[in-house]
Amino acid sequence: MNNVRVNLKGKTALVTGGAKGIGEAVSIALAQNGATVIVNYHTSAQRAKDLMRKYPGIKLAVKADVSEPADVERMMAQIKNQIGDIAILVNNAGNQVALSSVEEMPLDLWKKVFDINLTSCLVCSKLAIPGMKKRGWGRIINISSISARSGGGPGGSHYASSKGAMSTFTKGLAKELGSAGITVNAVAPGVILTELHEKFSMKESLENLRKMTPLARLGVPEDVAGAVLFLASDSAAYITGETISINGGLRMD
Repeated sequence: MNNVRVNLKGKTALVTGGAKGIGEAVSIALAQNGATVIVNYHTSAQRAKDLMRKYPGIKLAVKADVSEPADVERMMAQIKNQIGDIAILVNNAGNQVALSSVEEMPLDLWKKVFDINLTSCLVCSKLAIPGMKKRGWGRIINISSISARSGGGPGGSHYASSKGAMSTFTKGLAKELGSAGITVNAVAPGVILTELHEKFSMKESLENLRKMTPLARLGVPEDVAGAVLFLASDSAAYITGETISINGGLRMD
């Protein structure tokens, strides 16, 4: 993929929502740099199987709806039984589900988005931490969003709010786990060309954003994967509680 190369041999990594978009690029990057990778998916079974066939480092694909705590518990138990403890957790699964103004926001939609984007992050982290503590080494990397600072696009306040909370959760968890040798960081992608933007963004809006971006292009999933790879490595051992923006300079505040 890119020229970032780190040694993650002997490290087991779980990527939630790891079969498509940013998650797919992260899964590939970790596998290409020595990690034993578990891909979590919900609806992308064939894509997960294809990744396993193509990349030997991707050893297991596990179906689970990470917005459901019981499903996460089942997934984590399966991983522990088949692979062992997780050293690197990438909380990538996320969805906007549907657009809605606050005035018309169904409470069920608000709760669903928070369950997918934030509660899943809590439950996965909670279950991964004991194994990391036992090892005395761990990496938790949360995929936030530029919307955590911007408030999101029209109809996206629920998504932006969940990502803002994720960034704050990252800081709190980093304080809890630092003495155990576990770092907790987040990356905040800007406009990354994935299926999410194909579904929710207009081409004209994307072009306007491209023109506003100092690097004069929109992002691709590999741009995010490179940052995740760095945070997973020993090169980032003294970085914790941070959110790294990956947006081509679109926002520098």
